[in-house]
Amino acid sequence: MPKEIPIFDSLSHPTISGKWLSKNLNSKFDSLSNSLKENNYLGAFAVGIHKTEGYEHEKFKIECDKYKNLYAIAGINIDAEDINKEIKLIKDLGYIGIKIHPRFNNLKLEKHNLVEIINLANKNGLYIFYCTYFHQKLNNIITVDPYLYFIEIMKKCKNAKVILLHGGDVNLLKYAELVRFNDNLLLDLSLTIFKYQMSSVDLDIKFLFNYFDQKICIGTDHPEYNHYELREKFNKFSHKINQNKCENIAYKNIEKFFKLKI
Repeated sequence: MPKEIPIFDSLSHPTISGKWLSKNLNSKFDSLSNSLKENNYLGAFAVGIHKTEGYEHEKFKIECDKYKNLYAIAGINIDAEDINKEIKLIKDLGYIGIKIHPRFNNLKLEKHNLVEIINLANKNGLYIFYCTYFHQKLNNIITVDPYLYFIEIMKKCKNAKVILLHGGDVNLLKYAELVRFNDNLLLDLSLTIFKYQMSSVDLDIKFLFNYFDQKICIGTDHPEYNHYELREKFNKFSHKINQNKCENIAYKNIEKFFKLKI
């Protein structure tokens, strides 16, 4: 029997409170770290979200540093009075990236300059974790195409390294083609790999496993989904795919893109 391929979880959300969005879910740092070990994961990006479950830059980084298999990503405050100071603090604390969450950060196109934020982060050697899931209540949905909006931003941030979280959800193939032609972009399939099962998106994911193995990575969106569930999904979509492709998707693309020795 072939040896099980280890996985790196590209998106997890441990929290200072240990809770998650009023749901009955465990989001403690130690539980996340233990789950990774128990399910043969090499590690996970521990991603903070501004103003969520007691998040603070210093406290979150201190907790992450207790666990060798957690890699801290800061939940940036896009409303900071001094965005230079905000990014410098994140860099000085030792974070390797920032999370931009348009929904949770209450993004306003007329107010927030994401080009400035992304370019400043890039200048400081920080990777960008950008959420592509824009679905929410009608009153809060932005009135431009999120895909075209992102492209307009990236045309002004050409060197920034961005991981597109959730893969564009129902627009998965559209985002995949964007990533295909741009080496500074990586497509994460967290959430989407679970949420749309039995839909045509399942076929799209199978297609990406076969033909986009150097452009995608997988994650749990912990604690929304767990590591056993992701392992099951990985096994399903990687069935009859050669081992090199599977290893790319499981962890090698993360190593290469983020220049990590996991």
